[in-house]
Amino acid sequence: MRRTFAGILFLCLLPLAGFAHVGSPNVVFEGQAGPYPIRVIIRPPPVVPGLAEISVRALTNGAQRVSVLPIHWRAGFKGAPPPDVAKPIPGETNLYHAELWLMTGGAYSVHVSVEGAAGLGTVIVPVNSMATRRLQMTGFLGALLAGLGLLLFAMLVTIVGAAVRESVLTPGLQPARRAIWRARGAVTLAALILATALFGGKRWWDNVDRHYRNNRLFKPVEVMASVQSDGIQHTLRLEIDDKNTGSLSWAPLVPDHGKLMHTFLVREPGLDVFAHLHPTRRSEKRFEALLPPLPAGEYRIYSDVTHENGLSKTLVATVAIPDGPAGSLTPNETDPDDSWHVGKALEVARPASNGEANAANAQVVRLSDDIVMLWERPPELIANRDVSLRFHVLDGDRQRVRLEPYLGMLSHAVIRRDDGTVFTHLHPAGNLSIASQQVFELRTQQGQVRKRITPEMMEKMCRLPSPEESRRAFSFPYEFPQPGVYRIWVQVKVDGRVRTGVFDAEVSVGTSQIGS
Repeated sequence: MRRTFAGILFLCLLPLAGFAHVGSPNVVFEGQAGPYPIRVIIRPPPVVPGLAEISVRALTNGAQRVSVLPIHWRAGFKGAPPPDVAKPIPGETNLYHAELWLMTGGAYSVHVSVEGAAGLGTVIVPVNSMATRRLQMTGFLGALLAGLGLLLFAMLVTIVGAAVRESVLTPGLQPARRAIWRARGAVTLAALILATALFGGKRWWDNVDRHYRNNRLFKPVEVMASVQSDGIQHTLRLEIDDKNTGSLSWAPLVPDHGKLMHTFLVREPGLDVFAHLHPTRRSEKRFEALLPPLPAGEYRIYSDVTHENGLSKTLVATVAIPDGPAGSLTPNETDPDDSWHVGKALEVARPASNGEANAANAQVVRLSDDIVMLWERPPELIANRDVSLRFHVLDGDRQRVRLEPYLGMLSHAVIRRDDGTVFTHLHPAGNLSIASQQVFELRTQQGQVRKRITPEMMEKMCRLPSPEESRRAFSFPYEFPQPGVYRIWVQVKVDGRVRTGVFDAEVSVGTSQIGS
C-alpha cells in the first residue's frame, strides 16, 4: 500500500503525467495530406485559452499553400473559425508556421490542408487542449503593480477630497473650515468604498483562480495498481479513480486496433524489463491482465487509452511484482499481441561506425540467432528538435526481413527517460493517438458531432501495410522534449512472434528548431 501511495505522489508531481504521454506534450505526425507527404508538429499551450504553435513541413516539392483549422470536438465545422494560412519560414524549404488559439479544454482536431500542383490534400491531426500550468506573477512585477495601485488609490481619494472641498469655490478664495471637514469625510468614505471594492475584487479573483485550479487545470487520473496471485498465476489489476479530474470525466473508450487499453510495464531503476500488455475490461473502470513470467521488482505502469470524444490519456501507476510462481504463460495463452522482454540495465550507447546498411552511426542489437535490428542513429540527438528514428530488421545475409503487421502497423516504439519524467508511445505516423485520429475522421465523414463510434467503424478505417512496405526500413518521427539519457524499445513481428530491440541514447541540450 505504501508503494501504491508513493506512486500516486510521484504522479501528482509530474505536471503532464497522464496527459497524452508523460512529459512529452507536443504532437508529432508524419503522413499524407492527400498527395503530399508532410510532417506536422503541434505545440499546445500550457494555459487555456492559449496559442498553439503549428509547424508543417512538406517533405516533397509542389506545396504552394498550407492552411490549418482547429475544431473542438463539441463544435464541428459549423462552430469553427475560418482556417488560418500558415506562413513560409524565411531561409527554410517547404516549412510553414502558424499560431492558433485553443479557446477551451478538451480534444481538438487540427485540419491541415496543403494546396499545390497536385491539387488539395487534407489530413486531421488530433491534439489535447489542457491547462497544465498556472502562470505565476514575478515578484518584481507584483511589487511594481502594487506600488502603482497604491498611487492610483491615493490619487483617486485625493481627487474626491479636492472636488468636495474646492469644486464650488470662487477662484482665489480659501475653503471654509466646514468645507475642509466635509472634504475629509468624503475622503474617508471614498477610501472605505474603494477598499471594499478592492476586497470584493480580490475575493472574486480568488474564486476564479480556485475554479481554474479545481476544474480547469489538468489533474491526472489516479490509478490504483495491484498484483493478485492465486499461487500459480499473477494478475495485474488496474482500478481507475477519476473523482478529482474536474470537468474531464471518464468518457466511454474506443478501441485502438481492437484494444481498449495498451499497457506498458517497465522495471525500475535499471529499465531492464519491458512488457506490452492489453488488459481486459472487467467493469467500467477496472481492467485486468494475466502477467507473463516477469522478474520480481518495482515497475512503472503506463496505460494508453482513447475516449469517444477524441481525448487520449496515458494513465500512470506503480506496482511491485512479488517473488514466487508467475506461471509459464506464452503470448498465445494471454492476449496473442502481448509481449515482454528481459535484457540488460540502462546504459548510454555511443554510436559506433560498422558500415551496416551504409549507416555511419549504426547500432545493432540481436533479436534472435539469425535476425538483427539496426538503428541508423543520428550523429547527434538534440532536445526540442524533430528527428526521424530510422531502423532496419536484417537476416544473417544482411537482407531486410519481411515484417508482419503488429497491431495494424509494421512497428511500435516506446521511449522513456531514465528518471521517468518522459514517456511516449510512437508509431511510424508519430506520437498521436491513431484511435483519436480515426474518431475525428469518422465524425467528419458523418457530419454528426455526437455520433457514437463503434469498434466496427474504427476497424474499417485500419489500413494494413502492403507487402512492399513490409520489407522497407521504418522510422518514427519524434521530438525529444528534454536532454538526458533515454531507453528506446522497438517492437516488430517476425515469423508470428513479437520481437523487441532495445537501444539507449543520450540527448543533448538544444533550442526549439524544426527540421532534421
